Amino acid sequence: MKPGNLIKMTGTNKGYNVLIVGNNPKEMANFYINLVNFERINFFTDVSFDLKESMTVALRNRPNYILLDDCYPAKQLKKFVNRIRNNDKTQDIPVGILKSSNKSQVLVNGIQDFFLKENFTAERLFYAITNSRKIRRAQIILYKTYKRSRKNYQNISDKVKGFIDSFL
Repeated sequence: MKPGNLIKMTGTNKGYNVLIVGNNPKEMANFYINLVNFERINFFTDVSFDLKESMTVALRNRPNYILLDDCYPAKQLKKFVNRIRNNDKTQDIPVGILKSSNKSQVLVNGIQDFFLKENFTAERLFYAITNSRKIRRAQIILYKTYKRSRKNYQNISDKVKGFIDSFL
């Protein structure tokens, strides 16, 4: 498949906005350079060194993807991801984790992808973004449909209950 076809499939010829969050400037610079040098599509990257600042950046710039470094404690990562998921403006943004090793475990709900830092490439991120966006949209649609059908079920059960109670 030619690069032009990939751009058409994603629906954008401008590129993707990516927010990279970590506390090691040297590593973040390497990831930034890796993304900027990718030829197939443009990555517009913001780099944040603080989780609080990154929430502000996410609200302001609305990135297509958030890439978190696993250098933060798991409790802070969970809190950050929950804030992203609970905010109406950022709930549909996919989040990935950059892991230092395959042995460390980061158990956080709401994470779509895991990348090893040593094997990280812009091409893997490109495919992860396209897949994650599709999956995240499907999750949101299913959740809204579930809530709507549950509400409809509750209304029907109330009507049936009222109808049965009228005979008793």
